[in-house]
Amino acid sequence: MKVNSASVKAKKESMATQSGLDDSEVKDPLFVTALARGLDILCCFTPEREVLGSREIARLTGLPQPTVWRLCHTLLKLGYLVPDATPNKLRVGSGVLLLGHAAITRTGLSAFALPLMRQVAVQHQISVTLAERNGTDMLILQRVEVPSILTLNLHVGTNLDLGNSSLGWTYLCAVDASTREAALKQLKKRDPDGFDKIRLDLAIAAKEFSQWGLVFNLGRSHPDINAVGVPVVSPDGKKVMALTSGGAKSSVSKAKLLNEVAPALKALALSLSPMLT
Repeated sequence: MKVNSASVKAKKESMATQSGLDDSEVKDPLFVTALARGLDILCCFTPEREVLGSREIARLTGLPQPTVWRLCHTLLKLGYLVPDATPNKLRVGSGVLLLGHAAITRTGLSAFALPLMRQVAVQHQISVTLAERNGTDMLILQRVEVPSILTLNLHVGTNLDLGNSSLGWTYLCAVDASTREAALKQLKKRDPDGFDKIRLDLAIAAKEFSQWGLVFNLGRSHPDINAVGVPVVSPDGKKVMALTSGGAKSSVSKAKLLNEVAPALKALALSLSPMLT
């Protein structure tokens, strides 16, 4: 039987697109789609979703369930996933934990940043968070909190929405236009119904960033939290992370964020910038 190569190629591109890959990745001859799908599956597991079944993974990734079964079988064999006590459920294994530890400590940035972040947090009685982009999320690499009547359940390894957080808005405002548009394309694909709000929030953030070099989040992500974000940019401008500080609206006003916290965050960002190599 003669195989239609164009049809096979189109089918592969369609399946890759279901997994959230952009056009440049799908067409890249060196890009391994199966590997990308496996990593997409691992990214489904978060502190809020520690245990998942294949049906849930299929829904989160957009992949066909037979594909999910085969990939999960491989990840089980390699130790990146392990069976949960609940039948037909999975959780991440030690292989993922080792990779995560290596990622967080790969440059010493996390350890270097911690005492500097703690100094800002204690001085201004406010939380301080450092994060980098992880697909359509911002992954927390380091976080310092001070005692407060309002504490969020955020910690190292938590993912926050790229399109609905001060960390995400800060990142999107600081990167170059092509990177930003590619990220927005992924966000639109993930949440077409909520994309208009993402665009609106980002427009507000862009105006603030243009005026002050920072981004506010005054009760937009959490009604009781005010926060401010600044970017951490590598010396060559190619790598961008984000720093934010926030606290209860009752004690953290916009004026405090602008006049006290933001200058300290910007100084911290300058100290961390050389580490982004």
